[in-house]
Amino acid sequence: MLNVLWLASWYPNRIDAFNGDFIERHAMAVSRFLNLTVLAVTKDESLSYRDVEIEKTQSANLTVYKVYYGASNFGGDLEKILSLKKYLQLQKKIYKEIVQETGEPSIVHVQVAMKAGLLARWLKKRRSIPFLVTEHWSGYDPESRPNLYDTNWLFRLLNKKILEDSEKLLPVSDTLGKMINRHFTPLPYQAVPNVVNTDLFFYRPAAIANKKFRFIHPSSMSYPKNPEGIIRACKMVKEKGYDFEVLMIGNKEEHLVALADDHGLTSQLIFEAAVSYEEIARQMQSSSALLLFSRYENLPCVLLEALCCGLPVVSSRVGGIGEVIDDTNGILVERENEEQLAAAMISIIENYNNYNRPAIAAKATAMYNYDTIGRKYLDIYQNLLRG
Repeated sequence: MLNVLWLASWYPNRIDAFNGDFIERHAMAVSRFLNLTVLAVTKDESLSYRDVEIEKTQSANLTVYKVYYGASNFGGDLEKILSLKKYLQLQKKIYKEIVQETGEPSIVHVQVAMKAGLLARWLKKRRSIPFLVTEHWSGYDPESRPNLYDTNWLFRLLNKKILEDSEKLLPVSDTLGKMINRHFTPLPYQAVPNVVNTDLFFYRPAAIANKKFRFIHPSSMSYPKNPEGIIRACKMVKEKGYDFEVLMIGNKEEHLVALADDHGLTSQLIFEAAVSYEEIARQMQSSSALLLFSRYENLPCVLLEALCCGLPVVSSRVGGIGEVIDDTNGILVERENEEQLAAAMISIIENYNNYNRPAIAAKATAMYNYDTIGRKYLDIYQNLLRG
């Protein structure tokens, strides 16, 4: 069986349980077909500089090392230099332990180029181990805040060298691959989308019977997600006399609740704090449509999960969203255009019976389930090793 090492710049950890959870699901999918070890090194500000803590977990073919190190007492550029040095030392140290247990990997696969890909470049030059890079980061989009182009020159240089030294770039959307080629560096690429746990996200036909039309918007409620624009569009829909509600799940920001109250939307907008992954699935199955209005995006997992539940989608046309949404499963609007968003919400309410929810779910489930995505990666690995 193939032995593959993943170096992850993002991965769920004790500091942030949702940091790179989409990478964790990719790992679960791939480990169905090969032996996979994941190494993720993270700075933990609560630790002293000399402290290092390691969490190792193992389940079937998947072994995960989560390594935490502390910050120095210095600030500014010196702290960044010392942190990077410690990061690289720990990557190499834990890599040696992994090799002692499982042998050298056949392939190294980097999840988000910086900073995890630094060890991959070193292994390629010293040990001739080929590596691939999967990119998820919307920061390659100049419209994103923050973005790659606002980082310092060293970060951009190292990011570029990691990408250029890889065997292939594997963005999670074709749009992201084109964006990297257009704005950063020309590279061959093959898009492999995010994965959905279809044991949780699936169509339940009885879940929305005899209920008010409900849009669901799960997000961080941060600037990129533009929740304020959603609230203003909801006011327009209400003023047209439509009966609906929007379930806003995520960070329950007081200023958003106040904005909804100011617009007279107390009964239309339901704000809830972040909930478990399983609860998101249940809430989707009990909703009528997904509502997104991002200013910039890549290919959000929540979009694919909603489709697997059979939900039609109203969304801004940003990132890779236009690659999966068409007239059969939703409506796209221009970013920041609140009038278009309101009109799309009205259209999906009025024409809801035109959307075939079982067909939407069946198509998405076939495309984004664990086996489908896991086999895509397996094929890429095998083709790479065959040269």
